[in-house]
Amino acid sequence: MLRAKIVSSLEKCFVDQTPDDFGEIKALSVYKNVLASVQILVYDDAEYSGSDWPCRWLSVKVTEPFVDSIRLRSVESVPNYMPAYETPKKLAGIDPHFLRVTPGLYPDILAEGTHSDKFPLINQQLHPIWLDFTPNEQISAGEYEVNIALECEGKELISIPFKIRVLPFCLPSQQTRVTNWFYADCLADYYEVEPFSDRHFEICENFIKTAVDNGINMIMMPVLTPPLDTAVGGERTTTQLVKITVNNGEYSFDFTNVCRWLDICKRAGVKYIEVNHLFTQWGAYHAPKVMATVDGEYKKIFGWQTDASGEEYVAFLRKLLKELTEVLANNWEKENVYFHLSDEPTDEHLQQYKQNKKNLADILEGFKIIDALSHVQFYKDGLCEIPIPCSNVVHDFLNEDIKERWVYYCCFPTHKYSNRFLATSLPRLVSLGMQMYKFKIEGFLQWGYNFYNNRFSDDFVNPYLNMTAGYWGIGGDAAIVYPGRHGKATESIRLLAFKSAMDDIRLMKLCESYYSHERVVEEIESVTGTIDFDHCTEDSATIIKMRERLNELILNAIDK
Repeated sequence: MLRAKIVSSLEKCFVDQTPDDFGEIKALSVYKNVLASVQILVYDDAEYSGSDWPCRWLSVKVTEPFVDSIRLRSVESVPNYMPAYETPKKLAGIDPHFLRVTPGLYPDILAEGTHSDKFPLINQQLHPIWLDFTPNEQISAGEYEVNIALECEGKELISIPFKIRVLPFCLPSQQTRVTNWFYADCLADYYEVEPFSDRHFEICENFIKTAVDNGINMIMMPVLTPPLDTAVGGERTTTQLVKITVNNGEYSFDFTNVCRWLDICKRAGVKYIEVNHLFTQWGAYHAPKVMATVDGEYKKIFGWQTDASGEEYVAFLRKLLKELTEVLANNWEKENVYFHLSDEPTDEHLQQYKQNKKNLADILEGFKIIDALSHVQFYKDGLCEIPIPCSNVVHDFLNEDIKERWVYYCCFPTHKYSNRFLATSLPRLVSLGMQMYKFKIEGFLQWGYNFYNNRFSDDFVNPYLNMTAGYWGIGGDAAIVYPGRHGKATESIRLLAFKSAMDDIRLMKLCESYYSHERVVEEIESVTGTIDFDHCTEDSATIIKMRERLNELILNAIDK
C-alpha cells in the first residue's frame, strides 16, 4: 500500500521509519521574502515480490501559482559513528531527547534529484523529498490550494492536497551577526587545488555564497594560516592570503589576495569580516604558521617555535597590522571588521592574553576584538570588548554591561542545550533563535562551517564517510555543509533549520516593532514555556505554533 503525507521541515526522518511516526501538516504560512520548506514522505509497505525492481523513481508535480518557485531535493543520510560521547545506556539517563543513541545512518544531506530530477521509492524505506517554496513580493497575500502529485513513468500514483498561506508582510533584514568559521584549506585539500589559485578562489566564493544565503553574514579571512585545531608542532595546509617578502631583514607585504578575498565577500553579500587569530589556540603562547620569501627562499619564519610576545614576532605583527588595517579601512566599513587574538583562552592564560593585547592595542584601536572565551574576567579586565561565551555559561555574562552580546557553541554543551548534532532534534537547534532574542544577544559563532580535517588537522576527513572529524567530535559538529559537485557547497537540513532560527529572530523583531520586547517574549513563552539557554523545545509542532502566534499578533496590529 502506498502512503504519502507532508511533514514539517523540522523533522528528521530516518530511513527505517514510516510516515506514521510523524505528524502531518496540511498548510504552511510563508513570508513573501523568506524561503519556506516542507518534506514529502512517500512510503510503500509492500514486500518485494522478486518480479519488479525494488526501486521506482518518482517525479513531483506542483500546481500553480508556485510551480516556478519551488526547489526539490532528496534528504540523504550519512554515517554517524559517534551520536554522543557517552554510551547509549549512560546517555539515556542524562538526556532522553537524543533522537538516536547508536551508530547508523542519519538524515542530513540535501541532494539534488538524480535520474532527471526523480526521487527514489524503495519498498519499506523512507526517503524524504525536500520541497522549498520561494515566494516573491509580487505574489498576492492569501490562501492558495496547492496539489502535489507524485508520478512514476508518467502515471500519477498519489496526490496530496496542501494549502499555502502567503502572509501580507515581509520580514525585516537580518541584523543578527553570524559566523561559522570558514576553512579555505579544507576546500583546497578536498578539491585538490592550489590554495588561492583562480579555481580555489572560485570554490571559496561558491561556499561563501551558500553561507550568506543561509544567514551566515560574517566570514573569517585567513590573512595568516588559521592556528586552529592544529597539533602542537604540527601544521595545517598553508592558506595565507598576505604575501610576505623579507629582504635584508625588512618586511614587505602584498595584499593583492586580501583585496581579492574582500571582493568575493562583497559579491556574495557578506556584511562582516573577521580576521583570523593572531596567536595560537588554547593559550595564545605562540605564533601562527607564517610563510615568507626570505632573500629569495620561500620558508616558514614563525610558528610553534615562536614566542607570541617575543620582540621579533611583535615587531613583525605590528608592521603587518599597521598596513593591513589601512587596507581594511579602505575596502570595508571599519565598524564591520573584527579581529581575533586567540581562541578559547582560560583563566590560566589571562596574563599571556593580556600581554598580547597590550602589544597590539594601539594598532587595533577602533577595530573590534572578538574571541570565544568563557571566563568573564577577560571582559572585566578590559582585554576583550566582545567576549563570546559558550551557551552553558552565557548567564555569567548577562549582568555585565557588554555593548555587543554574542554566544557560541561547539562540541559542547552536549546535553539539553541547543546544538546542531546529527542525533539531536532540529527544534532543539531552532530554539537558539528564541534564546538569543529573549536575552538580546546580537551575534552567534560556531567553529565549523566546513571543517573536513581530523582533531589536530594532521589528516583530511571525507565528510560523506565520516561526520565525526575522524572519530573526534559528535557527528555533525565539525561541518554544516558538504563539498558538492563542481566546487559548490551542498546544504544540510541542519543548515536550513539554523537559517529558520535566524529568520525567527527577524519575525520576533517585526512583532516587537508593534508591541514590545517584553510582550513578544511573554507571547512566545505562553506557547513554549520559559525560555533560557538550559532548556530547548524538542517538537516541531510547538515551533510552528509559536510562529503562528507571532504571525497572528502582527496581523492584528496591521489590521488596526
